[in-house]
Amino acid sequence: MKVLLGLFVPLYVFAQSYGLTTLVENANKSNSLIKAKEISIKAKQKEVDTAKSAYWPTIDIGASQSYISPNSVVNPGEVSAAYAMVSVDLYDGGRKSALLNAKSYEEEAAFFEKSAFQKSITLQIVQYYYGLKKLKATFGALEERSTELKEQIKRIKKFKGAGLSTQEEVDKLQAEYDSNNYTMANTKLEIFSSEKNLQLLSGLPVRKLKRNYFQEPKNVEFEIFENIKMLQANANAIGENANAINAGYKPQINLSDTYNQYDYDDTVSLPGFDLLEDHQNTLKISVNMRIFDNGRMSKESEAVKYQKLALLSEIEYAENEQEMNFHLSQKSLETIRTRLKSAKSALLAATSTYDVLKEKFEVGLIDNIAFLDALTQKTLAQSRYKETLYDYEIGKSIYYYYAGKDPKEFIR
Repeated sequence: MKVLLGLFVPLYVFAQSYGLTTLVENANKSNSLIKAKEISIKAKQKEVDTAKSAYWPTIDIGASQSYISPNSVVNPGEVSAAYAMVSVDLYDGGRKSALLNAKSYEEEAAFFEKSAFQKSITLQIVQYYYGLKKLKATFGALEERSTELKEQIKRIKKFKGAGLSTQEEVDKLQAEYDSNNYTMANTKLEIFSSEKNLQLLSGLPVRKLKRNYFQEPKNVEFEIFENIKMLQANANAIGENANAINAGYKPQINLSDTYNQYDYDDTVSLPGFDLLEDHQNTLKISVNMRIFDNGRMSKESEAVKYQKLALLSEIEYAENEQEMNFHLSQKSLETIRTRLKSAKSALLAATSTYDVLKEKFEVGLIDNIAFLDALTQKTLAQSRYKETLYDYEIGKSIYYYYAGKDPKEFIR
């Protein structure tokens, strides 16, 4: 029983087929580039935690050992000291608040960046998925053509043996057969390449594909790209960094308390006098304010603000570009629908013509040139119809993408 299971399990795994949703979901879990974006988010979260920690008081401890020569009444030869200090900023002009806001915006931008990247990976998977289906449809049509040519070669060879056909007709069909096999070999290589690219993106070994399609677009509301939201969050972060710089011109108020403990050796003493304290506590409040730096901080803040203005210009362009591509993708869908109708009509016509000419060819009423032309037209019509079907699905995914949606949500 175990031996049988060992034989059938690999066959099951090899033969397993995957749908578009499975490929996308597995990519979100296993794609290394997406994982890198997740790690970047964690790094930003730690930076936010660091900015929050800046609000807490700081506690420092330390110790020292000193030797003095020559010593005196007020300067012992050997002093051991230990201290503990608590310090807190009572007011910093809003610098900590601005830095925390900046880090929070950067974290938000990292989330938008990951979401935008996931959508772009989904779009790539969709294109490879339907591209692979197009190639397999073409390969199937070529296989059908190869089978037909092979049968006709056998038939013509029999006619030649009976003196009813010539070697030229056999050679013509054989040349078409060999050319078709060459095209099949190239198509097979393209299929292999697409399978590997799809596997790289999704993390799954792609051999067979389940049938999936996208929901027909109806009443789709336009939303701004995550990439644009990421730029906006980065612009907000830059603005907060400018505020943090400007905070340097406001008063900085600090409160600290330091406790020192001393131990002396090699001392010079006076009878009846003890001049050295063994402990000391210092409570200090300090206020400082920058009144002149030749405009250094203000210029630095202004430079940062220009960075924000540059980003805002990028955002404006990106919004216009997305809206343009959204309308273009909508028009593209309309064009593909018209092309699909035309491809379907062409396939029906090519199939009908081929069926008629095949019968005439087999009874010798037409030559092989007319037959091969009809066969070629039928093969091309089959490929074009399938390609147009899959182009329509790709077109729908692009439409949803430029509408600011996640194409994965519309897979059926």
